[in-house]
Amino acid sequence: MDKVIIERLNISELTKFFNLYKSIATTDFKLWDPASKEKWFTDDYSIDYWKQGIIENKLPILVARIGEKLVGYVMLEVINFGVGYLGWIGILKDYQNKQIGSSLLGAIEEWCRGNGIHKIELETQEKELKHFYEMNGFVLEGVKKNSWQHLDNYMFGKELS
Repeated sequence: MDKVIIERLNISELTKFFNLYKSIATTDFKLWDPASKEKWFTDDYSIDYWKQGIIENKLPILVARIGEKLVGYVMLEVINFGVGYLGWIGILKDYQNKQIGSSLLGAIEEWCRGNGIHKIELETQEKELKHFYEMNGFVLEGVKKNSWQHLDNYMFGKELS
């Protein structure tokens, strides 16, 4: 595999990023219904949402690229009182299990440390991701039963030093 470069998303690649996001969100989140996913793309997380976040410098979005191809991303969705909420992380299927996800987490943690963030929190409904987050130093802090889409929601946190 060629070298993986992790860098901040440039607005000039917004369309390329949005297509990556849609591709990953469509194939992942197997337990979410298609109507909910479509609502993400048109309402909640439309291309305008991402664009506005970049313009206002509110969404630190990091992308992983191999050559010219974007293969993954991570982003903090909300930052309040020293806590960053990791809203999204995604890696194309063909590039999973190659340490790209861990590298993206490490890069966003570095960004957090440089920007006064002392803790990262996240939630997932995907049971198979619990090991990935724990392997990367996140601690399961609770479970919200019967949450979104009637799924259990696993809440993780990681305190940064």
